[in-house]
Amino acid sequence: MKSTLHAICAVKLIFSVAFIFSFISCTANNDDSASLAIALPGAASTRSITTEGSIPNSYSSDIRAYEIRVRNSDKEMVQKISEAKPGSTITIDKLFPDTYMVSVLAYNTVSGDNGSSPNPITFTYDCARYYGKTEVELSSGETKKAAITLGTFENTGSYQIITILPQDSEAFKTGQYLNYSCTVTGNGVNFTYTGGETPNSSKTEGTMNCSNLNGIANYYWNQKKETFLEPGLTYTFNVTVIKDVILADDSFGTVQYKGSTTAKVDQSNYGNQTSHEITVIVK
Repeated sequence: MKSTLHAICAVKLIFSVAFIFSFISCTANNDDSASLAIALPGAASTRSITTEGSIPNSYSSDIRAYEIRVRNSDKEMVQKISEAKPGSTITIDKLFPDTYMVSVLAYNTVSGDNGSSPNPITFTYDCARYYGKTEVELSSGETKKAAITLGTFENTGSYQIITILPQDSEAFKTGQYLNYSCTVTGNGVNFTYTGGETPNSSKTEGTMNCSNLNGIANYYWNQKKETFLEPGLTYTFNVTVIKDVILADDSFGTVQYKGSTTAKVDQSNYGNQTSHEITVIVK
């Protein structure tokens, strides 16, 4: 599998990942450009994580593929290679001299349903199992090795929590129901998930966890490769709250609140870290 970008000055980047990715070969093309070749571990390969010990057998036996992402100093995605199979060789060449953030996701395929009976909605998605990143500065004609340690992804413990804080402290204390919607954008992601809670006399804020992607219950966006929020990158969280109310004439109506914030995800979805809380003020 080969991906190329044309550049004025050619540089060479070699991955050496503690998962383990091993360098195979680098051969300059006739135009004096440089290339990168990476061998991904096969299904039976020995894998170790230097900072976390052995990889659990339940994970290491079912890694389906890898994704490699390369971003420049403006955090723009300049290379994205998906479906890189275990045991395959990946080649990347012709990068501009720059400082790059290189990230790697290891993932498998999982299935689930929304728990509805008797006709549940089923879904299948690529589930992140390991993630790691590093930065490397490349000069013209330079070859560098980028060491990346992949951390285990905790799909049952840590994820982004959205705290919805109404500007009117009384807003969530009345009404019939609070319907939440959050659209997350930036750095290659654009998705919406939903939630909801019942108002009560002591309620001063709302909370959204990572479920209900695309309106489907039990569909957890924090586990999905395409909606994985990478630590160190900035995302925008647009929240809408629609409150169901009973009007003075006993008819049903709604009151809408909106808010947005942009935040860097400092903590992550992996490595036994605690949940990352983001507060969005709505009015």
